Amino acid sequence: MIKRDKSVNFWITLTVIVSFAIYVSMKYLDTVIAIRVMRFLLSIKTLHKAAENIPDILAYLVGAGTILMWVIYIYRTYKKKFDIKTKFLLLAATTLPTAYVLKFFLQYAFGRTTPRFWLIANKPLVFHLFHEIGNGCFPSGHMTVFTAFGAAVLIYYPQFRTIVYVMLALLGAALIVTDYHFLSDVIAGCYLGFITTYALWFLFEKRRAKP
Repeated sequence: MIKRDKSVNFWITLTVIVSFAIYVSMKYLDTVIAIRVMRFLLSIKTLHKAAENIPDILAYLVGAGTILMWVIYIYRTYKKKFDIKTKFLLLAATTLPTAYVLKFFLQYAFGRTTPRFWLIANKPLVFHLFHEIGNGCFPSGHMTVFTAFGAAVLIYYPQFRTIVYVMLALLGAALIVTDYHFLSDVIAGCYLGFITTYALWFLFEKRRAKP
């Protein structure tokens, strides 16, 4: 009971901290950072063109990764290999598409103008609730999905935590310095990815604990 209470308190505290960070970012940092980044990108035409033409292959990565991990998971269970690798595959193969669907719905629900639409296309910087599918940027989909996968790695392979943290930090920075996302989008995506994976892990562990 004590352990469970501590876990609940941790997630409540984390949610409060993240919510505050998102609020501060939206109010004081998002626009300032986005404007400075765009000015820098526009000052170097080659860099601006390269950043503008980055293809969005997230859906393909999620689809291919999910299928591959499910195939390997099914094969391992067929061979009765119920070890950490199998548990990791189940969690990762489940959290990846779950995180993607959640980000898709939330981006549609919030309908936040992307930095590039705001700065280049002169769109108003607002939240259009349940409006313009595919145009939302809150939370960051890339950050949500890759954090969800990274959290699965942290759970079963904590020895790789430094690599996971560094890779996620680099991804977050890349999303911001290319002006595809605001800082608050990245923070929200990171939180959503973590909580999605840990929620699924909790459900799986609870199910395994049943006699």
